[in-house]
Amino acid sequence: MAKSCAIVVRVFDGESPYLQSFIDHHRSIGIDQFYPVIAPGAAPLCREILSRNRLSFTEVEGQKIGAVRGLIKEDYVAVIDADEYLHPDLLPFIQEEKFQSLAMPWRMTATLSDSGFESGAKRFFDFPQIKSVMRTRTLTGLGLHRSGTRGHGRCLGLKEGLAFPVHHYYLRGLDDLVLKEGGVVKRTLAHSTGRKTVALGDGATTHELAAFPSRHARVAFLLRVLDHLPEQKDPYSVSTDQVMLNRLHDQMSVDLDLVKAELKQSINNIYGIFRKRSICDQIKDVDSILAGHPSKVSYQKRVLRQLRSDYKIRQSWPYRLLNSMGIGTHVLPD
Repeated sequence: MAKSCAIVVRVFDGESPYLQSFIDHHRSIGIDQFYPVIAPGAAPLCREILSRNRLSFTEVEGQKIGAVRGLIKEDYVAVIDADEYLHPDLLPFIQEEKFQSLAMPWRMTATLSDSGFESGAKRFFDFPQIKSVMRTRTLTGLGLHRSGTRGHGRCLGLKEGLAFPVHHYYLRGLDDLVLKEGGVVKRTLAHSTGRKTVALGDGATTHELAAFPSRHARVAFLLRVLDHLPEQKDPYSVSTDQVMLNRLHDQMSVDLDLVKAELKQSINNIYGIFRKRSICDQIKDVDSILAGHPSKVSYQKRVLRQLRSDYKIRQSWPYRLLNSMGIGTHVLPD
């Protein structure tokens, strides 16, 4: 008998321009059921999309994914976000193999271009942040990256999961960043790690920055890394629902062009702090981790640690002299 697989996903209206693409991809690779989690009374645009696709959803305060655990009838389940796409070879693997859990790494990409998400050519960075697919009957709890499990079945780690990287469209353009900020389209998650405030330095220096959301640092780091990696074909067909995006734009009471310019400048300021040598070392180190016996690495912690290290180095007088001469300065490519 064929084994079935389901997805648990939290949604809010900032995802509405991209939600149909997410559903289409996962239906095309054989996902049997979706369990969307929505905050009570929130995300009217996502509700429209789910209704159009004949998908039910669960309302729960704080979008606690554990609320759907008892609803899942499929053999396997993965908890992912709406900007994460499962690998098509995962479903045949589930049919052929017996396992209790499988850890999968991210394959990350990002763009500040609002047309970049739909581009067929992208740059990708494999990173050992974990997403998991689990045998449903062994679940003791659902988690965003790894779920609780019981029993003595095969628990496959990242080494096996390298064959099934989760494509993570970390940023789908400046429109996506505007929507993720939470000030324009309200985020329904009680606490978003992307909004953790980061402050660098305490004096007036060349690289002094106002405090910024940690998401900006993570995006800037990824863009800096991707600049050093080759362009390749995106194997997935992804799209933006322009009608939904326009409806969100119509709700905004801000100057969208001004907001985008400010966000891009914030990313650019952080981008310029990361040193080329540090980025190249990071790429080599991550490649080494993945080639050995990989285990989970916190993407945010790694990014912020490198940012603070490079910021400190750039405050040294030789660097400040070079910066005053316009040497060693890096900005985002147009």
